Amino acid sequence: MNLSQFHAALLATSAQTLELWIDERLALAQHFHVTEVGLVTKDFIDCGGVRRSDQACVLQTLVAHDTDHRLSPQKLAGILGKSTALGMDPSLPVDVELQGTSIETWRVVSVATRENTLVFALAPKQTACLAEDLCGLSVLPLVTGSGCGPTGCC
Repeated sequence: MNLSQFHAALLATSAQTLELWIDERLALAQHFHVTEVGLVTKDFIDCGGVRRSDQACVLQTLVAHDTDHRLSPQKLAGILGKSTALGMDPSLPVDVELQGTSIETWRVVSVATRENTLVFALAPKQTACLAEDLCGLSVLPLVTGSGCGPTGCC
């Protein structure tokens, strides 16, 4: 979902509450805060030597101890409105940073209304080889268990 679609969904809804979901389960406590709206630019050289750039609108979230807090869609739309000073392209994807063991970044992929709540679905971001034709890499499933490969070397 891009920034324009995300902002339009916030402005168009009459829902009073907002939730972020991953795989059909609530991703954040309902009293979460959005502490930052950022334009994040990543300039890099891929493994094939090609220079690339990637940008996203990133919403940093925080769950604090104020359990009576509820961020409404209208309030988040106002916060996004203030971020126009950053000059973000409306077609940028929207990512959400969640606090796990480390900071996790999830991509906003869709929106729906359930009862009186605007629900944004989040999906995990994936790494990729951008020079597959040069590297010949194949993607392996994530390793479970010890965290090491089949030979035990990490």
